[in-house]
Amino acid sequence: MPATFTIAIPTHDRRQTVVLAARSALQQTRPPIEVIVLCVGCTDGTEEALEELGDDRLVVLTLPKLPDYAYAHRNVALERARGSAIIWSGDDDLLLPDHLERLGALWDTELYDIVTSPAVVVHPDDRLEWLGENWGIERNRIALGRRNGNVMAGVSIRVALARDTGGWDASVPRAGDWDLWKRALAAGGRPGAIGDATVLHFRATGREQPWAERVRQNTLWFERLSGPDGLASIEGSLRRLRDQRETAVLERLFACERELAHLRGTRWWRLHVWLAGARRRARIARAAG
Repeated sequence: MPATFTIAIPTHDRRQTVVLAARSALQQTRPPIEVIVLCVGCTDGTEEALEELGDDRLVVLTLPKLPDYAYAHRNVALERARGSAIIWSGDDDLLLPDHLERLGALWDTELYDIVTSPAVVVHPDDRLEWLGENWGIERNRIALGRRNGNVMAGVSIRVALARDTGGWDASVPRAGDWDLWKRALAAGGRPGAIGDATVLHFRATGREQPWAERVRQNTLWFERLSGPDGLASIEGSLRRLRDQRETAVLERLFACERELAHLRGTRWWRLHVWLAGARRRARIARAAG
């Protein structure tokens, strides 16, 4: 059975950017069955601005302000979700039009419970930075214990799995998404990943940029996404960024191989090999005796 998607967007008094985020979610080539916007203590007319979009798939929930990141409210979207998979997107983030189409190709195989896509961080000067890790690779799952290499909007998770693992932990002050991903994978969630970036991530925390400039930047990027020429230009930039990243990884691997080849030609390496052989012979002799 084809997967269906719920997109949830928590927000607090960021009317201009959350409207853009919601529009990018609604304008997917593979439509979500619902987009739930969690308006947490909003006082700037966010609800009214979203209702003006006039889309029946858009669900706007007015919720009271809670301390920290109000993770308890994100469970409201999880409880209401009608999709088989759910994505929580930031109210600054923009999804490329084929975000759900690309993820859905993996979800439809029914082989995965957590499917990720890389994101590209858009810095205030419009510089792009690749961000994303494939948790299907064991070393990346191990590294998840130390760091979270995926933005929230780049992670889609099976609704049943998220519920079964307890959803968002309202007691943690921050990094609640990281906490949920770790628990879901530890519970046996099967990870999959696509290789191309499909999320534009505008960091909210620590983003030292006047609000009017933030809105202007997000608006310009959304307008580029919404037109064929602008979208083609963005996709070309993302492909070049991916290729540069892959080239850098290969260069590091080649450098390691050169270092290893040099090491194998040294007296130390020959001594190391001789000692390893001596230890093996000693173990065999002890076992035979």
